[in-house]
Amino acid sequence: MRIQFKRTIATAVAVLALSTMNTPAHAAATQADVDYSTKVAALVQEFGKVATAWGAATANPPSLAIGSKYTAYKAKAIKTSDAVLVTVKKMKALTPSEGFAKSGPALTKIMTAYETAVTAVKNAISKNDAKGMKKANALITSASNDYAAWAKTFGEDVATLNG
Repeated sequence: MRIQFKRTIATAVAVLALSTMNTPAHAAATQADVDYSTKVAALVQEFGKVATAWGAATANPPSLAIGSKYTAYKAKAIKTSDAVLVTVKKMKALTPSEGFAKSGPALTKIMTAYETAVTAVKNAISKNDAKGMKKANALITSASNDYAAWAKTFGEDVATLNG
């Protein structure tokens, strides 16, 4: 039960961070666009932190699913899963401004995919379900790939607003 997605998340966060750096408001951008972009940038950083901690917590389970090592692993995995889910809900709650017509709805869709994937991982770890973990890993990979594509779209929206 290993999760092999830390690089994908780190890459997506790096791409997004680079695309949102130094994005001053241009005449084409409204205050609502600037506010939304600022909120997204802050939540992307938060998501990067909690997702990295979650990846580290879930990546190396003990070889035996019994005893104190597994109990500690499971507790840490569940705690970090909950932290990711809190951030995902914050990101889903954002209302995109008109300037983010492409990336805004995509973010909501991707965060729904992450919510499903993280919940699947959490449940698989709770139940020590190897088949469930395999399915959860596929969901995580898909959500991470979509997140990387979203970061590009978000960067394009920002570039369009900046003229």
